[in-house]
Amino acid sequence: MNLFNLKHKIYLLLILFGSYYSWCQNSTVHLELKRTINIPEGTSATFLDGQQNVYFVNKDEISKYSNYATPIKQSIKKWQSIDDIESINSLKIAVFSKSQQQLCFLDNTLSENGNCINLDELGLLNVAALATSKRADMLWMYDELNSSLVLFNFVTKKEIQRVDNLQGILGISGEITLNENEYGLWISSSDGKICLMDDFMNVVRCASETNQAMIPYADGFFFVNENRLYYRDLFEGVNEVYKIFTTENIRELYISGNQLITRTPSELNVFIIQP
Repeated sequence: MNLFNLKHKIYLLLILFGSYYSWCQNSTVHLELKRTINIPEGTSATFLDGQQNVYFVNKDEISKYSNYATPIKQSIKKWQSIDDIESINSLKIAVFSKSQQQLCFLDNTLSENGNCINLDELGLLNVAALATSKRADMLWMYDELNSSLVLFNFVTKKEIQRVDNLQGILGISGEITLNENEYGLWISSSDGKICLMDDFMNVVRCASETNQAMIPYADGFFFVNENRLYYRDLFEGVNEVYKIFTTENIRELYISGNQLITRTPSELNVFIIQP
């Protein structure tokens, strides 16, 4: 075979592969509405885990719906508030009270599992957000006092990693939320900035999107803006994936496996994510 022709064919194959890769990277995420779930009256907060369980909070009572079916209920009077529920694994959840700066653990029947942890006794004085880490027995915490991001082992009760002045480093302000997926730790703020950090607390990339709610998925994130749902690949750009037909505002987004769940004041809408 002529060397020129061989080089020419290799060049064409590289172009075709590059075109195919670019098409795959830019292909739009699609959503299919699966079901709608009414939120019980009196619910003050709603949380989901990776096993498709939903938790409705009413004052000091948690109701767990396994696969949106028969509920399990638990009320513990010592809780002044329930500000977050994080799934540790299929058998354990962490319940966080911001007003008490306390972290408690429940099993999959919502029975208490060990002693609660008072965070102020560990030098964490104003924890405002937390998220489960993909590393075993660890939680990410954001302490507002020094704008500190802490990786915390709740078994040994020790800090593993810490970064102070997080808001200054990322150039963000306002209320902070944390989420971790297989791509890293996502930090979002109420000023619309979203940043991805790797396992060593290095900043990978940041983006700014005006949004009423956001949730990471793969190497991007879903977000809601003006009654429309978008997906932004952190490296590729933005795609509109769904126009939301509702008179109620979307308050929050959740990911559970291949499902995206949107929450309005009165209902949850469950979508299947399709490539």
